Amino acid sequence: METSQRKLFDLNLNEEQEQIILKNIKEFRGVGTTLESALGALIMGQYFGWRVLKILHNPLTYRRYEKILGLNFQDVCPETTGYSETKSVGYAITQKIGSFWAVVMGKRKVEDKGLIENQGEVEKHVTKHIADNAGEEKK
Repeated sequence: METSQRKLFDLNLNEEQEQIILKNIKEFRGVGTTLESALGALIMGQYFGWRVLKILHNPLTYRRYEKILGLNFQDVCPETTGYSETKSVGYAITQKIGSFWAVVMGKRKVEDKGLIENQGEVEKHVTKHIADNAGEEKK
């Protein structure tokens, strides 16, 4: 690979974090698709932020992926990125209604919270969610 060519997934990890992940991949025992999902979550977290991962995964799965990788997502992923609000329907809705942790913990239901869309579609979903839940928002 040419040195001037940018990597597809230029992950923001220090050498120690990278070595921990590589060690855990080498030592992994279990269903391969689980390792694959944990690695995919790491890439998503690097590009979308750990808050989006919290929205996409239930707490058990989130912790399982951290254990597989040997790292905490909050240590290797930004809290949010430009993609968080512009592409993540769930995160954009939590920002609009001001209840991120309530959505993450399942106290507030957000339909389609796992969708990744373009900014126009995200805005449509946010507007629809707010309109559909106008009575609930006042409670």
